[in-house]
Amino acid sequence: MFGIIDNPTSGKGRSDALIEKVTAMISERGAEWRMFETECVNDGARQAQLAIDAGCDSIVCIGGDGTLSEVVSVLAGKDVTLYIVPHGTGNDFARAYHVTGDPAQAFAAQLDGEPQRIDLGSVNGKPFLNVSGTGFDVDVLKKTEELKSVYPGGKAYRKAVLSVLSQYQPKEIEIAIDGGAPQHKRVTIVEVANGQYFGGGMQVAPGARYDDAVFDVVEIKPVKSWMIPFLLPLFILGIHVYIPIVKVTKAKRLTITAENMTINIDGRLEEMKRAEYEILPGALRVMKPKK
Repeated sequence: MFGIIDNPTSGKGRSDALIEKVTAMISERGAEWRMFETECVNDGARQAQLAIDAGCDSIVCIGGDGTLSEVVSVLAGKDVTLYIVPHGTGNDFARAYHVTGDPAQAFAAQLDGEPQRIDLGSVNGKPFLNVSGTGFDVDVLKKTEELKSVYPGGKAYRKAVLSVLSQYQPKEIEIAIDGGAPQHKRVTIVEVANGQYFGGGMQVAPGARYDDAVFDVVEIKPVKSWMIPFLLPLFILGIHVYIPIVKVTKAKRLTITAENMTINIDGRLEEMKRAEYEILPGALRVMKPKK
């Protein structure tokens, strides 16, 4: 049975027509389905667990990266297959996993596809799908949330970048990789990437793969604040990894420690002093779309 997790407040808003297409495709294949609609922020995990408890062995997630990340936190390590109907603002996992184009067509391609096991990351025991880290991007996300009530999404983000630039300071962190000794570093950002994209299409880790059982740890050294706007286009294209101020390390586990640290976890912000990361090889079963 298919459990359909729908977030009616995702980036592109509610689409009853899309839900009708999805349920019709399931019914045409002689399968049963049940709807589970999120009722508030961070409700995706609860709805996914309700679906599993109801006997669903396939979960269809309709929404954006936020809802998807919540659902994945419940599916980690379970014999449940995930289907993605990208209907958010960023759709970063869908982009990296080639679940693109029209959402209904993307779902149809998965119905004709094959299940595949992919890696997840975990931070302090909590699974995540794409990218987690701290630094300048977290400061921008915080400011964006403050400005969303005044400006629409894209404009709020641009205003936030300008605001954060005016008070930018490198982050002081301690980082230990794969059991090595902790190293004190000053960074603009440090990102622990299981997937390639974050922030709605920024290619933070172009070499990351969901099936290689390692993270790509991306560190950017301190830069002058006026340089950041010129670096952002390189970041979007994924060619920042070729410049000397950027270091990429493959790792299975690592720890980041800092005072008053905020960590971005697939777009969610959490306060913590110590972030312990571990790769979870093959922890998620997801339907790979037919080409």
